[in-house]
Amino acid sequence: PHPQPFTPPPYTSVLYTMEGLQASLRASQVPAFRVMEVMKAAHARERSGAKVLHMEVGQPSVGAPKKVLDAAHASLDACARGETTLGYTVADGTDELRARIVQHYKDRYGVAVDEEGVMVTTGSSAAFVLGFIAAFGPGDRVAIATPGYPCYRNILEAVGVEVVSIPVDASTNFQPTTELLDAALAADPRPLKGLIVASPSNPTGTVLSTSELFALHAWCRERAVWFVSDEIYHQIEYGEERASTALESPGAADSAIVINSFSKYHCMTGWRIGWGLVP
Repeated sequence: PHPQPFTPPPYTSVLYTMEGLQASLRASQVPAFRVMEVMKAAHARERSGAKVLHMEVGQPSVGAPKKVLDAAHASLDACARGETTLGYTVADGTDELRARIVQHYKDRYGVAVDEEGVMVTTGSSAAFVLGFIAAFGPGDRVAIATPGYPCYRNILEAVGVEVVSIPVDASTNFQPTTELLDAALAADPRPLKGLIVASPSNPTGTVLSTSELFALHAWCRERAVWFVSDEIYHQIEYGEERASTALESPGAADSAIVINSFSKYHCMTGWRIGWGLVP
């Protein structure tokens, strides 16, 4: 006998219609990441034949270094020869890359990093998502400088965190200060669970001095506040004094989360390789 035609049961009808489906309340409340909308509009103009000078995202003007390209070619060639599959790795990243990141912090900053605390991610954005989920829970309060990188707010609000804006301006070098944090708690005494700083900052480019960075971290550590340091623009610096990593601050190994990426200094935005250093 011929098989009967398949008829989906009634309970699967939701798969075939969008009627009645709604986005979650959380999704509807998270603000849009505006730069992506600007980038989309710029892309549409380019597709129409217009010339566009892109200034909407932090895109380096050159591509990845030759050594990186050579290594990528070698890896792909090895895959073509059947010597490797370029398959899954352990969740934290390859041992070789994690060890090299540890060496980088020793060479540049004189800091000893535990390889077990190195987390390789698909770009720094994934490191922020994982770090925020690990450190903060729904209803926690986390402080960020305003103006600052907008995506901090997007991610924090997406996971149910209350964002506490710390207004900054030229008088504070567009960076938070311990005085501003004290003022924020005086205005609302509910405790903070985290502080996010970026040095060099996005979008202003200002850099915290070593003493300023250490003071902010000490303020957080004394109050059991997670100190999240966005260091993605490290090594893109002007002047003789380099930017300090939060891990140079006393006690940071067990109270700071450091985020970085190959995107900016190494000009590898599309490669999507970042990392987090976590306790």
